[in-house]
Amino acid sequence: MRMFRSAGASIRALLAHKLRGVLALSSVAAGVAAVLITSAIGAGAQQEVLRKTETMGTDLLIVTPAQVASSAARKIRGVVTTMNVTDCQAIAALDTVRQAVPGFESDMTVKVPGNAMKALVLGTTAPYLEVGRFRIREGRFLDEDDNEKARRVAVLGWRVDRNLFGGSGARGQTLRIRGIPFEVIGVLAEKGALADGSDEDNRVLIPIRTALRRVLNAAWLNSIFVSVRDPDVRDQETMGDAEKEIARVLRVRHRLDPAGKPDDFVIRNRSQVLANQKQLADSLTAFTSGLAAISLAVGGVGILALMLMSVKERTGEIGLRMAVGARPVNILVQFLLEAVLLALGGWVVGMALGAVATAAIAFGTDWKVAVPVNATVASLAMAAVTGVGFGWVPARKASLLPPIQALLAE
Repeated sequence: MRMFRSAGASIRALLAHKLRGVLALSSVAAGVAAVLITSAIGAGAQQEVLRKTETMGTDLLIVTPAQVASSAARKIRGVVTTMNVTDCQAIAALDTVRQAVPGFESDMTVKVPGNAMKALVLGTTAPYLEVGRFRIREGRFLDEDDNEKARRVAVLGWRVDRNLFGGSGARGQTLRIRGIPFEVIGVLAEKGALADGSDEDNRVLIPIRTALRRVLNAAWLNSIFVSVRDPDVRDQETMGDAEKEIARVLRVRHRLDPAGKPDDFVIRNRSQVLANQKQLADSLTAFTSGLAAISLAVGGVGILALMLMSVKERTGEIGLRMAVGARPVNILVQFLLEAVLLALGGWVVGMALGAVATAAIAFGTDWKVAVPVNATVASLAMAAVTGVGFGWVPARKASLLPPIQALLAE
């Protein structure tokens, strides 16, 4: 009951100086809002990384040809053409590899009557659906029979289907790649963009033999997709071992070691891109959270200044209360309550401002935001600690005033 009376007295004291109270409350609110906004952005970035990890997987390596070496005398552009289907088969036989899928990809114009668009045309085989973590939305995927017979069949990415066929009715239709007609046998489910910016939905998949023989007139590969067996996501050890084994096999097959030549291939680890992105998101979150904490500390300084002024102005009131029986602890509790009430009021206002700002960011930008519960609890705890920490000095000063000195000041 005594606590409620002290709280009532504290509220009345704060209302007596509304402007100063609003300024101190606003400084705390700014800090709390900053904590909420930065936490929401950081949590959204973390969720986006996790989503991309689930979409892309953490077990995928992509082997591509290296760029042709150029010299001052001759400037050559392009890639080496030493990688072939038998290289893919040799990689698939490694103990650390679950599956290896051949591929040849190229940006081409695909056409239907009355419409055309640029898309990535990828020649590949049936296991690519699993290795690439795709799902079929309509129809079926490529099978081994399609590849053996070099059929002119195609599976469309979600964006290609939407742009050329309006998102429905593509199965059984015909599209042309370099003037060659292909029957659409399936459509992939939407997947979105990956961490490296590639659009997984803007592609057309055809059998690898069809791509090499009928479309590209080539006998080499420009990509091998490798699914690693039991990858160690935390320290990338298994992925690193697989990379070393693949490099060893390709160097032997391409006879690079006897001549001391550099690798004529490049092994890309997409999960490493995600790891780097996650590290960047963590660093950004830590930096912005530090700025938010500084902002909250500034709010605490505002509470400290307000309470020191309040103690000085209310010296007579303190002496009168002590003269009629109030103990130093009662004075300490009352002033601490005023500081804590200011901080909690700032927390409520800051949460409201932060929620509005977070919603505005979500609707006005492409950023992903998510308000974690622990950030809300942490901001409340920080506000309470700010109130107690910065209110303790003036509250302690008020409780130690001698009653006679306080009455004489009045």
